[in-house]
Amino acid sequence: YRSSLANLQSKGCRAMRVLVIGAGASGLVTAKTLRERGHEVNIVSDSEKVGGTFENKAYKDARMVSSKFLTLFSDFRKPDAEVHMTLKDYVTYLEQYKSHFQLGGLMRMGTAVLDVKRKADGSYTVVLQCAGETTVREEAWDAVAVCSGLHNIPRIPVFPGQEGFKGKILHSSTYKDPEIFRGQRVLVIGTGETGFDIGYAAATHGASAVTMSTRHGFVSVPSAFKPELPPLDCIIMNFGTHYWESDWAARVGFHWWITTKFTRMGFLIMTGTTYGFNQWVGKRYNMTWEEGRKHIVNKSNKCMPLMSRKAKKQASWWQRKLYSYWDGDTSVGQDIDLIEGSIAKLEGNAVHYNTNKGGQTSVDVDVVVLATGYRQRFPFLFPGPDEKPAEGAEFRGADDPLPEEHFIVNPEEPRLAYIGFIRPNVGAIPPMAELQAMWWCEKLEGKLTCKAPDYYKLKGSRLSYGVDYGNYMFALAREMGAVPSLFHWFFRRPKVAITACFGQAHVPIFRLQGPWACKEAEETCSTELYTQVMRRPFMMNFIFFFEAIAFAVINGVIGVLETKVGQALAVAGAGLGCMFASGLAMSSRGDVMRSLRN
Repeated sequence: YRSSLANLQSKGCRAMRVLVIGAGASGLVTAKTLRERGHEVNIVSDSEKVGGTFENKAYKDARMVSSKFLTLFSDFRKPDAEVHMTLKDYVTYLEQYKSHFQLGGLMRMGTAVLDVKRKADGSYTVVLQCAGETTVREEAWDAVAVCSGLHNIPRIPVFPGQEGFKGKILHSSTYKDPEIFRGQRVLVIGTGETGFDIGYAAATHGASAVTMSTRHGFVSVPSAFKPELPPLDCIIMNFGTHYWESDWAARVGFHWWITTKFTRMGFLIMTGTTYGFNQWVGKRYNMTWEEGRKHIVNKSNKCMPLMSRKAKKQASWWQRKLYSYWDGDTSVGQDIDLIEGSIAKLEGNAVHYNTNKGGQTSVDVDVVVLATGYRQRFPFLFPGPDEKPAEGAEFRGADDPLPEEHFIVNPEEPRLAYIGFIRPNVGAIPPMAELQAMWWCEKLEGKLTCKAPDYYKLKGSRLSYGVDYGNYMFALAREMGAVPSLFHWFFRRPKVAITACFGQAHVPIFRLQGPWACKEAEETCSTELYTQVMRRPFMMNFIFFFEAIAFAVINGVIGVLETKVGQALAVAGAGLGCMFASGLAMSSRGDVMRSLRN
């Protein structure tokens, strides 16, 4: 710490006292990053344990849907861990991370934040209350990092007739064990990853009937296809996709326009449907062939076969024969019904729906699980009752706003950061939080090198904070000057260049060069992450290589045209073309006139 502080002061930067709110993955990595930079850090959490959502919202058999290669922090890897860790194992990893970087002495557990107020000089007064105490204390801090977690306050729907419903209603945040479903008729409202986990658990633990419902549909793609293949989040390429592309291509989502068609066609050939991978029901409402930059992928796919196989029973015999391979052992679990529509009312044990096709249907249930997600609430910044009804809203309580600049800070208030409040399409929040913390340090020190556009936002997504994972990561890295040079690494260490080019946007890639460069990142890229690139099937890497060449040519031409010289040449070329066309027209007109005279 003293070395980091001296280094910070030598660069003419002032060390700050920073309070980190939250002891989950985002809070731990933010505190570690700030202290590494030389700032004085303290962590407060109203929980008694490290882990945040991964500890508080865990349930039986819960696993990460993002792989260890993507999720684990850049300088604390676990080669021997399972590819998709259990939540219990991931919390253990966070405990080890805390111990390894000696963060325990910075933490005050069981301490709630009641209020955060900005002072005239840009610093903050924070009101805290320790568990079991009636008194509060005020503390002064130069900066505050909000890392309280995206999945904190449940989003609870309000349905007509709910007060007279005879069954049991619970939110997924309180679910722990599937034995509560045994012998029960279960309805799961919501088809996110937690909803899928709960639906599968009910269908395989003795529920008498299982139904799931969705209003807008979903996109299901498994987190892993086969054990011998890399996980889903490791079969994505950076080059021409997340970076190293023209501004026009990034702005319009050119690679999405191309790859969406090939991806959906691949799904159709392999599984008989284009909605998702082996997804025969639940088409996303805005699913089109034009562009896929708008969907947050559901990677918890165990219950997808249980929903699809009922639809397949109504298909032709050759489709059942050809595509049932992906359903696995049909003796596992029971079929799951899917209702696509909105709840009209609850009556007795019945839940009535208005379907998306304009009809009505109902289902009798004993247990309703609300897998309806969480609210975005910061009561210490925006005071108010958590359950206040929002006018015109279906759910109780509106979301609090997130900052404008990459969802991290507002330009006029750079010392108040929100870390970890984004949702990636195919990615993970912990590595994004790590890069956000690095970016914030550069922001506080006034060392960001440029302003990257926000092309990473998911078009048409119902979540305002939904982002394309790779584009977001490269946007932050670009502003920090941390995007690796492929030319440099190709000649120095080719394996690193291959990983950066053909691999996913793993955090170690952004620690190869720039203000956060470290030797460990180079080793990780040339070994662990390089191995995942080479584990892909030969044909997959061949297609990626061909795709990279094609994108390089197209983006090279567009890049030239985007320059002033290129634009001048384009205008001149268009002018010459018009002159040539005009000459041809005049010549043709002369020929016609001569023919008429003759």
